Amino acid sequence: MSDAKVKRDVSSDGLDQHCSVDGNLAFTLTDGILYDSQGRVGAIVSNNQFRFDGPPPQSGSIYATGWAVSKDGYLGLGDLTQFYECLSGDFYNLYNAEIADQCDPIQIKLVELIDC
Repeated sequence: MSDAKVKRDVSSDGLDQHCSVDGNLAFTLTDGILYDSQGRVGAIVSNNQFRFDGPPPQSGSIYATGWAVSKDGYLGLGDLTQFYECLSGDFYNLYNAEIADQCDPIQIKLVELIDC
């Protein structure tokens, strides 16, 4: 990302602000529930994958509520902010557990997307 596309101001809620570009995953957090830009609900589904479905969230979801922003600006599920990116072919899926050897621990840093 070029410097022209990044704005380093801080929003009133303490999140860094970045210019919105195509391909960003944009979501809102309302009362512990994540909604993506298409209105789907963010959940940890039965195989521990983090995904957006519905609404309602996928049947058998383990967690669909309890999402939060940590004091450091990371996505959290309750008090936990560690997730796992797991290689699946030429892309990664996100999980709340290390489900295979090709998984690496990550944290998801939240930013406020703004028009620039």
